[in-house]
Amino acid sequence: MIDRTRNRRGVTLIELLVVVLIVSILAAIAQPRLNGVIVKARATDAISNMQAVRVAVYSYQSDQQAWPSEAASGVVPAGLEDYLPGGFDLVQDEYTLDYDYWGGSPFVLGVTLVTSDSILGRTALEMLASPKWSSGNKYTWVIE
Repeated sequence: MIDRTRNRRGVTLIELLVVVLIVSILAAIAQPRLNGVIVKARATDAISNMQAVRVAVYSYQSDQQAWPSEAASGVVPAGLEDYLPGGFDLVQDEYTLDYDYWGGSPFVLGVTLVTSDSILGRTALEMLASPKWSSGNKYTWVIE
């Protein structure tokens, strides 16, 4: 007869497969939420850069008694670089910021997020205060 009462040490293959299955199910449940958190973090980064441009524009206007002039997308307007944080760049890996000076009514100026990632753009737009709008791959926040 075989003695089945001896002490077992270690785990069986079935027990190991059950643990792997449970971990896989938990990962599948968590993955969509993780993606959403990552997109919100990227959108928050973009919004904080838009806010830095906004603060710089108001500081410039306060000192110069005029708004910065229009510049191409991704280019810091002349004179505004002194009001932006050191090393600040309007061109990032996932997006480009565009300072917009319309100079008229009803809106004077804004900051546009230009990105090919529509999920990032829509998420950032949802998080921004009004007035705001989007057109194609451009998501604009009116700041004055």
